[in-house]
Amino acid sequence: MTKNKEFKTTLQSVSLEELREMEQSLTEEIQSRQLPSAAKGDIITFTDGASRGNPGLAGAGVLLFNAKEEKIKEDCKFLGVCTNNEAEYQALLLALAHAQTLTKGSVQCFLDSQLTVRQLNGQYALKSEKLAPFFHEVKNRMKHFESVTFTHVPREHPRLQLADKLANKAIDQRKEKGLE
Repeated sequence: MTKNKEFKTTLQSVSLEELREMEQSLTEEIQSRQLPSAAKGDIITFTDGASRGNPGLAGAGVLLFNAKEEKIKEDCKFLGVCTNNEAEYQALLLALAHAQTLTKGSVQCFLDSQLTVRQLNGQYALKSEKLAPFFHEVKNRMKHFESVTFTHVPREHPRLQLADKLANKAIDQRKEKGLE
């Protein structure tokens, strides 16, 4: 007997009330595995991109916190050779990718790049053709959330300093491996 026939035979011996209980249990299990809702907390990101040479070897560093300001994710990524502005955008994209796995709610993004923040907030026009794909990808990813805000913070901010260390760590690790 195949599994499908066995399953149907088993279901025929179950009462309607037991089937409803099974359905409720399965529904609860499915909901528990879905992305958390905005009610379960928003995401706060701190990102930094670093480029040694501008353009030069570059890295991205990201930190994600929940609404209680508990760190829930940290990551860094070697970006190859790019400008500092390109690295800033790529760090933000990395943070948004992580945030997308955690919530559909609100995301607050803190960066030390005034250019990036002002472009995304519509205060500066996007003039660079090299930055356009990154800008448009950020705008596209914003659609996955209820809201996304971009705020400039000074590079002296302690969390931004940690993001900077992560960005530089990505570059250093790549150089140590001789893969520059």
